[in-house]
Amino acid sequence: MKKSISILLLLFFAVGFMKSQDKTSDPFLLQTWKLNTLDNYIYTYEKQSIFNAKIPGLKFSKNGKIIGNLSKSANGYDTKQDFPGKASKLERYTGNWKKVSDTTIAIMFSSNNSMNGTFVISRLTETGLKLRKLFSADIEKKLDSIRRTKNISY
Repeated sequence: MKKSISILLLLFFAVGFMKSQDKTSDPFLLQTWKLNTLDNYIYTYEKQSIFNAKIPGLKFSKNGKIIGNLSKSANGYDTKQDFPGKASKLERYTGNWKKVSDTTIAIMFSSNNSMNGTFVISRLTETGLKLRKLFSADIEKKLDSIRRTKNISY
């Protein structure tokens, strides 16, 4: 009897722990986020109640839709000139997002490619989101080297 209860408790906690690792299904993701920092393709967001027209941001919806407050430039806010320097001209774009794995999402905006790609959710809390853009293995190796020298955590 004690053995079966122990096994049941162990199974319960193991399943509960696995479910908590699924960041893409977390309701915290389905919010409006403003971009705080961008460093070597690591995007750090903070929860906001509504879009500010002058600040880059994203809003994830449950139906796989995403709204982005993005720069009009082809490079988006990946360039130093666009963020965090002077405020660039931002526009609202609609796109799609989908779950790739428990910690990875793919984002696609058909009319603005600045945030298109695959991203790892490296941190997700009620008030904060950190996305790391994924590239090919050789580019990832170079970016990891840069991040280590700058002491950027992801």
